[in-house]
Amino acid sequence: MSRFLIAAGGTGGHLAPGIALAEALRERGHECLILISRKQIDARLGARYPALRFAAMPGAGLGASPLALARFVGSQLRALAFCHGIFRRDPPDAVVGFGGFTSAPALLVARLRGIPCALHESNRVPGRAVRRLGRWARRVYLPPGVDLPGLAPSVARAAAMPVRREIQRLPRAAARANWGFDVSRPLLVVLGGS
Repeated sequence: MSRFLIAAGGTGGHLAPGIALAEALRERGHECLILISRKQIDARLGARYPALRFAAMPGAGLGASPLALARFVGSQLRALAFCHGIFRRDPPDAVVGFGGFTSAPALLVARLRGIPCALHESNRVPGRAVRRLGRWARRVYLPPGVDLPGLAPSVARAAAMPVRREIQRLPRAAARANWGFDVSRPLLVVLGGS
């Protein structure tokens, strides 16, 4: 059994695949702690998974104004101290970051302690955290067909989006009936992303 630290908070787009990974690792007998932000979205989504362990860390996203930049730097320093405490009390065997401001402190502390780390990017255009932290990771999992300039070919791997257990594939007719759509009529679905 291994212990994994999953840094996945800040947005549902980071946290949902982190939860999916934690579910899969737990099924294989591993322990997981998911680092989330103190945002309401993280608290609400995390509350739906009482079998998983979460820790809310300090942190704020990077902003353009001088005040937002100062807030970001201060929060990242507090997050580093928070992560040091976690690594001291319950050192993980590996760290997986899903981007966003929760990934940087966890990956930095892991790197300082010689703990292997990986990153996962869900977006077609890699975010700032994954672009900057990719060189520290043993593996960077990117959507199929996406490249990250400057990343060694031995590090980059194609990987689809981890999907939570509750999301199941349904036959077309059953899915349409579930949402109240007429099976005989054309249906256009429009999805948005970050």
